[in-house]
Amino acid sequence: MFQKEIIYVSLYKNGNRLGSAGFLKVESRDTLCRFFLKLQNMPQTINGRFPIRIYNGTDWKEIDGITVRNGCGVWEESTGLDTEQIRLQILLPEGYLAEGQRRTVCGEMKASHAMQTIREPIPQPVTMHEESKEETELDAQDMSPETFEKRELLTAASEEITMPQSGDVKEDKWEQILSSYDQIHPYGDDRTYVKIEPKDFIILQSKYQHLVNNSFLLHGFYNYRYVILGKEDDYYLGVPGVFYKREKMVALMFGFEAFECEDGVAEEGKFGYYLRKVEL
Repeated sequence: MFQKEIIYVSLYKNGNRLGSAGFLKVESRDTLCRFFLKLQNMPQTINGRFPIRIYNGTDWKEIDGITVRNGCGVWEESTGLDTEQIRLQILLPEGYLAEGQRRTVCGEMKASHAMQTIREPIPQPVTMHEESKEETELDAQDMSPETFEKRELLTAASEEITMPQSGDVKEDKWEQILSSYDQIHPYGDDRTYVKIEPKDFIILQSKYQHLVNNSFLLHGFYNYRYVILGKEDDYYLGVPGVFYKREKMVALMFGFEAFECEDGVAEEGKFGYYLRKVEL
């Protein structure tokens, strides 16, 4: 069976979306997949060859590199990579990140009401000389299930959400949080954290509530269905994940400056938490 789709790529800096950055065309037939990536609108200061990372729903793979010159770059390759859950990242210098994610047709959406209210356009057959038309559509909405769920989280965070109550209201906010959420000891010692979700970020100071739209945090939340909050000398918000050097670089770009695991030794492939300081 032959399938073709367009994945729109965005440019981020320090976790903030700056705008459209091109597209990835994916054509698959049986077990063979052909990628055609076109980057554009790159900062003029970025020149060189940069690795392409593909996430297929299970793990990240570096499959090749793309050369960027004068704000543009083109890459093409055929591979047997599974394309069910394609996500693409290109880590760039100066804190920039190019990222795109596979679009999903309505029939694959998880929520029935999403199917009733969301209508995703199906890309028409595209030939190479029609790519200028694609470039004009780079700001088209991505109505994948992940984006739909993210919008629900944003809506919840913007509404007046009250913290769950469990008996008496305590004067100390952290004590109230400990009594209101499930507790966890993520490092196997006596440090106590709580499991929360992005919709609970109302408990953070307002300047941290924008983290409900942090792509790195949401990626970890979609994989593990929780994030953690704990108090040591400061308060820390943690995203569960597996340690890899390149993943740590991406985490840093999105504001998560530390990684900690159960025995305190960060090694490739070890599960732990990417952390950043927050305030209540």
